[in-house]
Amino acid sequence: YYNLRELPMKVTEDFCCAITEEQIIDEPMNFGFTYCQPGNFESVSMERHFYTEEPQFCGDGPMILTVANSDPDVAPQAEDVVAFLMQPGDVAVLHKAIWHDANHAVDKETLYYFMAKATDDPREMEFVPVQPEPVYVEL
Repeated sequence: YYNLRELPMKVTEDFCCAITEEQIIDEPMNFGFTYCQPGNFESVSMERHFYTEEPQFCGDGPMILTVANSDPDVAPQAEDVVAFLMQPGDVAVLHKAIWHDANHAVDKETLYYFMAKATDDPREMEFVPVQPEPVYVEL
């Protein structure tokens, strides 16, 4: 049993999230959740995972998934940024090394869940600024 609400939270202006520290299944995976804020936003930075095909499970409201298929060894490029609308019950599985922002809610604070491979590599969950500048997403 895991009560994700009792885990330490990473808090930013756009979202707050929690993720397990230990392996929770027979594969080395972490499980977490994120509360994302509603409204228009700037995709300022993105992360990519070299070891994980990350599933993201849309929870209790519609949300925007923002991705960029840019060189994973450099930085996400503004010209590559694409936004997708996800509805409750939708699951998106991101290929390894695909840049993605934390998701953003459409009309109310929204919860989503994700899984990530457990690793000690600091680049696995590193947010890198979008280049040459953030991308504005209008809902």
